[in-house]
Amino acid sequence: MFMVKKIIGYLTAPGTIILVLLVLGLWRLLRARTPGRAGVPWLILGTVCFYLFTTAPLPTALLRPLEQRYAPLADPSGLTASRYIVVLSGGCRDNSSVPATSQLDDDTALRVLEGIRLFHLLAGQPTLIMSGGGEKQVGARMAALAQSLGVPADKLRAETNSLDTHGNAREVKALVQDAPFILVTSASHLPRAMVIFQMLGMQPVPAPADFRSRVVWGVADFFPNGAFLRELDAALHEYLGLAYLRLFPGRAGR
Repeated sequence: MFMVKKIIGYLTAPGTIILVLLVLGLWRLLRARTPGRAGVPWLILGTVCFYLFTTAPLPTALLRPLEQRYAPLADPSGLTASRYIVVLSGGCRDNSSVPATSQLDDDTALRVLEGIRLFHLLAGQPTLIMSGGGEKQVGARMAALAQSLGVPADKLRAETNSLDTHGNAREVKALVQDAPFILVTSASHLPRAMVIFQMLGMQPVPAPADFRSRVVWGVADFFPNGAFLRELDAALHEYLGLAYLRLFPGRAGR
């Protein structure tokens, strides 16, 4: 199932959509028996999609509703009973020979930093659980970053068996049992993560990190930029995931 989800993600990525439209347009032009414009509409559509996908308006319009679902946890003082802060992994870089600060992708590093911020605001009482597995053992790298930034080793636990958000939830449940905990992940990912954790009977307190949608725009936001393509990809991934949970709610824990 994990590989199926990965393949679907690749096929529905904005970059893949643009590539398919442009290749289809070129193929129709080259295959036309007589000179004509058979492939022109596809090329125009591909070009329009390229502009919409790589400038700020569309990614922001899709990200903002996800990121506004939960407010930032500015003051967690009322959550002193929370024994755990769970930080979910995102991406990880291949190079393990560089410092811990450079081994995680931007989104994962920002999640870890938010977890550390909340840890200190709660006077270092909770245990930080870094959740993320795979070949790169992302959870262990997240814990290494937190420790390098001053979190004591006895306040860190690395969960390295999970491969996706469903796996995060299953593995974390085995660690926290029925105790309430603070759940840290990217603001756009948090709505789906909350649904999955709650479907497993858990009591997460949402703590969004890694906000990406823009509040103030500039001229540069209307010029193509690969960062916008990544933001749109992240938003579409979350909407597809939420749709899957709505269609197949019984599979949240599988």
